[in-house]
Amino acid sequence: MMLKAILTLALAASAPAAGAPTKRPAGKTFNDVTTPCGCKTVKYDYRVMYERAYEASKAHRARPDLAELLQKHATSPPRRRTRAELMKPVLKELNRSLLAHRPVSPEFEMQRALNGKYGDTSWVLVYEDRIYASDAFASVSKHRGHAIMMKQAQALVGLPNALYQLSTATYGSDGCEAEPLMLTINKEFGYDQCGVLIPNTYFGGHGDLWSWGSESIKAIHDRTPFQNRTGAALYRGTLSKFKFDDAKYCALNSFGNYARLAAFAASKRSPDRVDAVRPCRNGKPQNLDASCVAPEPQCKGLVDDFNSGLKAGSDIGGTWVDLREYRRRKYLLNLPGGASGSYSKNLNHIWRTEAVALQWVAPFVEWYFPALIEGTNYLKVAQHSVAETVEALEAHPAAAESIGLAGRRDVHDHFLCPACMAEYLQKTLEGFSAHLKLGSILDDPKRASKFFRDNLPCDRIHELDLRVPSWDTEEKGYGWSWKLKKDDPAHPCREGGPSPDRGAARHAREAAKRALHL
Repeated sequence: MMLKAILTLALAASAPAAGAPTKRPAGKTFNDVTTPCGCKTVKYDYRVMYERAYEASKAHRARPDLAELLQKHATSPPRRRTRAELMKPVLKELNRSLLAHRPVSPEFEMQRALNGKYGDTSWVLVYEDRIYASDAFASVSKHRGHAIMMKQAQALVGLPNALYQLSTATYGSDGCEAEPLMLTINKEFGYDQCGVLIPNTYFGGHGDLWSWGSESIKAIHDRTPFQNRTGAALYRGTLSKFKFDDAKYCALNSFGNYARLAAFAASKRSPDRVDAVRPCRNGKPQNLDASCVAPEPQCKGLVDDFNSGLKAGSDIGGTWVDLREYRRRKYLLNLPGGASGSYSKNLNHIWRTEAVALQWVAPFVEWYFPALIEGTNYLKVAQHSVAETVEALEAHPAAAESIGLAGRRDVHDHFLCPACMAEYLQKTLEGFSAHLKLGSILDDPKRASKFFRDNLPCDRIHELDLRVPSWDTEEKGYGWSWKLKKDDPAHPCREGGPSPDRGAARHAREAAKRALHL
C-alpha cells in the first residue's frame, strides 16, 4: 500500500509533457525513439567506473572517527529499526527508478518489452497466476534462476499481471527511453543507472527460495559464537581470465580483478588481519600454476598500479574453504564480482553469518542497499583501509559483534528471507505495472487476449512451471517450463485467453507456506 500511495502522488510528475508522443511514432523502430535519457547507460556512461570504482577504492582510508564510532556503538548500540523503517528508503529508490523512465503508452511499452534490446530471449509475461516466456528465454543461463524465483514468489504471495524485459547481465540493464524499462538484478554504476532492481538469481543455487530458506535456517543454527571466531577478515575468490587494455572494457570488465588483486596485496602486507587468497588447485599453494599466481597487469595506461604492487607471477594462492568456515569468522570481505566488478553472489551468504560485512568500495548496488547504514550494519573497506578497520574492530569486540548482528537482523531477516524476496517482487511488479499503466490492457481479458494474439510469438510460448518432470526440449521444455501447443488451455494466444489456474495457484500457495513453515 505504501508503494501504491507513493506512485499515486508521483505519477503526474512522470506523465509525458505537453506535445510529447502518446503512441509509437510513425516510421520509428523500437530502438530509435529519440527522447532524453533519465538514467545512465552502459553504452554512453561507462567512464564513470574510473572515478566511482578505481579512483574511489584507491583513495579510500579508514574513517578517522572509526574508534570513536565503535566505542559509542559498544556503549550505546543503535536502536533496532523496524521492517517499515528499513523498507522506506528501499521503496523510495524503487519509486525513483520507475519515474526515471517516461512511458509512452501501455501497448507501446509492452511491445518494446517484446522487441527491445534483448528481444525474444528476455521478456516475461505474468498473467492470471501463470508465467510465460518464449522458447529463447532459456538460452541465457541466469534465466533459470529468475524463472524459479518468480514462480515460487507467485506461489507464496501472488503476483500482479505484468509484461517486462529482464536483464541478468553483470553490467546491469542498459538502454534509455528507446528501450523498455527493464527489471535488473544489479547496477554496476550505481542507482542512477537505468532499470529497476530485483533480487539476483543465486539464492538457493539457482533462485530456489525453498532451498535458500532451509539452507539459511541451518547456517544460522550452526554458526560459531562471535567471541570464539577467528579475527582475520576472510575472502576466497578467483580472477577473470580475460585481459583488457581498451578503455571501455577496462571500465566494464576489469574492476573485479583490480579489487581482488588489491585484497590479495593487503593480505600479503597484513596476514594477521586479512586472509584473502585465490584458492589453488588441490588446495596446495606451493603448486604455483596459472591459477595461483598474479597475472600480468592490465588496463595499461588507464589504471595506475593495476596489480597493487604484486609482481606478475608472484604467489597469491591459498587453501579453499567451504561455507562453514564463513560462520567461524568475525569479519567477511565482499569483493566485486570477477566477471565485471559488479555484484557478487558471495554477499548473499555473508549477512546471515552475523560476521561484520566488510564491503569493498565499489559503485554497484543491489535492491536492498538503500537500507544499509555504514557503521551500523556494515563497514566500507579497500586496500589501504581494510587492515586498519579490522584492527579497530578487534579492539572493540562488543561493537564488532553488534554490527554483525545488525547485518543479519536488518538485511537477511528483513530482505533476504524467502517471503521477504517474494513480497518485494510483488511490490516491484505492482509499481512497474502501475507506472506503465499495464493494467488497462492486462486486467481486461478481451484487450489482453487481442494483444497476445497480435504480438506474442504464439508458436514458441513456454509456461514456467516447477512441476515439469524432466529436461525435454521437444515436448516439455527445459526442466522448469512447458512448451505449449496452440490448443493448450493454458496458452495466452488461445481465443478468449488462457483458462484460469486458480485451484492450482491456491494449492501452490498452501504448499509454499508449508515448505517455509509459515
